[in-house]
Amino acid sequence: MRIANPALLAVLVLSSASVAAAEPAPGAGPPAIYAQHLVDVALKAHPEVIVLAVHATPPKTSDNVIIASNIGRIGKKADADDLHVITTGETKTEVNPAGDHFSVEEPLLDVSGLTIGALGVSFPYTKGQDTTRDQAIARDVQTFFRKHVLSDANLVDAYPYSSYATDNAAQTLVDATMARHPELLVLGMHVTLPGGRGNVMLASNIGRIGKKADEDDMRVVNTGRSNFEVAENGKRYEVELVLENAQKANIGALGVVFPYKDGDDKTALNARAVAIRDEMARAISSAASLLAKTAASAGPPLTLTGSAKLPGYKGDFDHFAVDAQVGKLFLAGEDGAALEVFDLRSGAFVRSMKGYGVPHSILVMPQTNELLVIDGGKPSPILDARTLARKRTLKLPAGADSVAYDGATGHLWVVTGGKDVPQPDSWLLEIDPHTGMVFNHVHFNANHVEALAVEEHGNALYINVTDKNKMAVIDKHTGTITKWWTIKEAQQNAPLAMDESTHRLFVVTRKPGKLIVLNADTGTTVAAFAAPGHADQVIWDAANRRVYVPGGDGTIGVYQQDDANHYTALARVASAPGAKTAVLAPALHRLYVAASPGDTRVGGAVLRFDVSPRR
Repeated sequence: MRIANPALLAVLVLSSASVAAAEPAPGAGPPAIYAQHLVDVALKAHPEVIVLAVHATPPKTSDNVIIASNIGRIGKKADADDLHVITTGETKTEVNPAGDHFSVEEPLLDVSGLTIGALGVSFPYTKGQDTTRDQAIARDVQTFFRKHVLSDANLVDAYPYSSYATDNAAQTLVDATMARHPELLVLGMHVTLPGGRGNVMLASNIGRIGKKADEDDMRVVNTGRSNFEVAENGKRYEVELVLENAQKANIGALGVVFPYKDGDDKTALNARAVAIRDEMARAISSAASLLAKTAASAGPPLTLTGSAKLPGYKGDFDHFAVDAQVGKLFLAGEDGAALEVFDLRSGAFVRSMKGYGVPHSILVMPQTNELLVIDGGKPSPILDARTLARKRTLKLPAGADSVAYDGATGHLWVVTGGKDVPQPDSWLLEIDPHTGMVFNHVHFNANHVEALAVEEHGNALYINVTDKNKMAVIDKHTGTITKWWTIKEAQQNAPLAMDESTHRLFVVTRKPGKLIVLNADTGTTVAAFAAPGHADQVIWDAANRRVYVPGGDGTIGVYQQDDANHYTALARVASAPGAKTAVLAPALHRLYVAASPGDTRVGGAVLRFDVSPRR
């Protein structure tokens, strides 16, 4: 797909809430097709994309054409590149003749993984540019379509069928259920509306919102008997059950669809569908409650408001610290062997303090107006927070890196040792950060131990043992490991944060990028989401009940806690390549993100995002 001069899109961020009403509005204009709705949503989630086009063959036609895009050309026949992708399933990449756009032409897949067309995704380009991130974004767009398209006919469905919209409690429940059950291909709620208004699709992952129930749906509703069917393509097993509320009353029909191949146990799939239906029922007080409109978004959860450049910086940054008392923001210049200092309110760069070894983490100690810089290569200095004069040093073991502060005891837990030293094992030390006195040593037969979280109102400490793909739970009074939990959903569990009020842990993995919510009492998984890649931090925003995952791939994942067991992926906000660590300044409603230039490039930055309050 070659594009000559497409206009750049305005920078947008995907919000989970729609502005349309949850009830039909009289006089609505003609509906758009579902494919165009998906294009619009994907572009808002990925503002880096300047062109997105869907090539498909509409039903009862023979030509493959553009059916949806952000640049028009609807009905334009597929070119040779498009047809090659469709017939071979291969992805093609190219730079246009003008040399200013990089394009990815990739198969358009349905929920069963079948090729039903092609997606053309284009990005701005400059000569010699690394396109790895662009190709990853194109794959994300491909995955998004695959999760939301049932078939080629589904692409040209009206969207919505009527003015019922997706900002309702039914859609929130469908989204949360699919996040907890990633094995599902399709989940759709046909709800019998109050007041004799019929039965319509009120929520699903494949559009069709407002579509009236068909004969099969109504047979389930009227007889209470389930439908079971293998799809015509042989790759889906479809179960349709009575939709129930918490009182087990019949309020409609629920379609539950699983991947299928010959020989799969249909009885087991039926039982799983019933269990999912019953799980959803516990959250439904009545059919009317499903129509309740969710809180409208006041705008994107994060808005980029500025940046401070460090043009001469080389390598990676590590972690931040906020000192609201002196109005400073501190950043560990890990590869630059420096402490970078910024004005907290304006975000402006103040100074770079050289002479460090490998600074990793920073602790603000307001009681003594001091700053401890954890250095993995030299003794760790304690500075006067106002003057930044060095007062004394703590001699910590080699490889001192990740830290967590225990507000209940005033002690600091520090990870030392590991592969960067290099050392085949690691230690966790409990120290008095003012004096360096050590209280506990915890040994790990592991060379890669990452982030940790400490209870202030309990006795547990949680730590990611990354090379074992496990989390250890430690009794912080005795320094003994009491539990080991395996992280099952992905590998390389590294960043960690905690909401102590609900006893939920937020674990981020790197292979692949995922956000996993764990019950801190049992270690069981509550929810799991795709997350930005190469993340080195996860932030819990207690005031807004949100989780932020800054990724080195150039995006920030934003996730909302609906309650302790239910979460919603709100947005992917564009940041910058290498922007993988962050800190929240709650009093300023601001998130700071450090964009590392990496090992070979020069020039870093600290980005400032305003945090929109939750409504």
